[in-house]
Amino acid sequence: MKRRIEQVVIVGADAPAWMTAAAIHGSLGGTGVRVRVIELPSLLRPPDIYSALPALAGLHYRLGFEEDLLFRVCKAVPAAGQRFSNWSGSARSFIHGYDRLLPRGGAELAFTQSWIKGRHQGLRTQFENFSFGAMTARAGRIPVPVEASELQAGFGYQIDAGSYSALLKHLAMRAGIESKSAGVSEAKIEGERIAALILDDGERIEADLFIDTSGPRAVLIGQMPDVEFESWRSQLPCDRLMVASARPLKPCPAFSQISAFRQGWIGLFPLQDRTAVVAAYDSGEISDQQLLDNLPVLATLPIAGEAVVSSLAQGIRKRRWIGNCVAVGDCAFSLEPLDGVQLHIAHSCISHLMSLFPVNAGEFSQSELYDEIIGRVAVNLRDFQVAHYKLNRRFDEPLWDQSRDVAAPATLQRKLDVFSARGRIPLYDDETFQEHDWESLFVGHELIPESYDPRVDGVPEQELIGQVQRRLHDVLALAEAMPTVEQFMAARGDAPADAPETISSAHI
Repeated sequence: MKRRIEQVVIVGADAPAWMTAAAIHGSLGGTGVRVRVIELPSLLRPPDIYSALPALAGLHYRLGFEEDLLFRVCKAVPAAGQRFSNWSGSARSFIHGYDRLLPRGGAELAFTQSWIKGRHQGLRTQFENFSFGAMTARAGRIPVPVEASELQAGFGYQIDAGSYSALLKHLAMRAGIESKSAGVSEAKIEGERIAALILDDGERIEADLFIDTSGPRAVLIGQMPDVEFESWRSQLPCDRLMVASARPLKPCPAFSQISAFRQGWIGLFPLQDRTAVVAAYDSGEISDQQLLDNLPVLATLPIAGEAVVSSLAQGIRKRRWIGNCVAVGDCAFSLEPLDGVQLHIAHSCISHLMSLFPVNAGEFSQSELYDEIIGRVAVNLRDFQVAHYKLNRRFDEPLWDQSRDVAAPATLQRKLDVFSARGRIPLYDDETFQEHDWESLFVGHELIPESYDPRVDGVPEQELIGQVQRRLHDVLALAEAMPTVEQFMAARGDAPADAPETISSAHI
């Protein structure tokens, strides 16, 4: 008789490990599935930050996680988008706002098509002025749901990484999830199956399913057969990260700031008690010490405390689920901390793992489908980031010239070609960013379509002008009605009686 999975062991650390544990325990704990976490030493440093997309709220809801704890405990700040500066020479900055567009019928034209025609006829109002998310962010405000309006937007988060990981662990332990802090000295592998783990204290661990959330260490998946790492360095040139802290920004911005410089980019991510400063750069173009010396100038803020440096290897493993071993998060594929994808990588892996969770122990027919889906998620996210580099207009700078000249991945080139021709975005399966996100990215980097959907010419000119004017008015009026970051935070009140007032990385 076939046996259901009874034992799941998660090996890893920080938010991905505890998110995975909470998801499996919450969904399957009541069916007799035992979840145990073998907690490795944390990869986080005190300055580290998680920048997250609005989709994180959906995961929190499914986990039964009270979102207000983010703001009360994790020094978090909501973010309505990301602003990009200096990627295109003297061109103005632009904000990628987190709009939520209502689905339209197949025959209904997107507003973007009207804007493109207007642009060709002399309209000079910037594209982002018609984005509720972008204009809310620019006004220093946070979008909240609006009844009876087709204009909707969400907000993401800037979260202190150590506090967030510690909070997830606290909640997981309170829910009864078992854990042990230990290293893995050996993985006993039989073919494409992990028979057991030997911990550094000699304990032998057996399980029906092993989940690797160890990040770039790839403690488990890295020992499995046929898991070569495919590097994306040719399209994503940064191979180092430097993270530091600066004073908090007052008033607090409603967006993170991403600015390009000669050897990479630097991000300012506001938190309640500080501003996280993150720089991604090419170590062949600038040394760690040179960047550290230039960091206050690049950030336009004095740096407080220690700056920490780490390697950045962007790419994907050839296989993400082998036998009874599943890779989740950065050990499946990794990208730079741009566009709020840090936690989303783990989030995507967890969501698809749960939808494909094995029915019977020893039978893992879902592994190939998981590999296919996560591969598509990874490529689509990679392409979104590559587009920033490909569309740059920083000339006579080696990193940026090479990034612009190198051939784009075929999947991205198809989007560029179709959008350049008529302002449409061909979407693939398992896209994180939707059509309006790609439009914001492309137009923000000054890729203006050569033409538009011919059906726009069937709209009377005065009607088209009225449509554009109404959209502009409605966006501006609605954005100004939204709460400021400070008002949004003040509405969160005090922490619940059973919630820890503060949790630091020391608790990890």
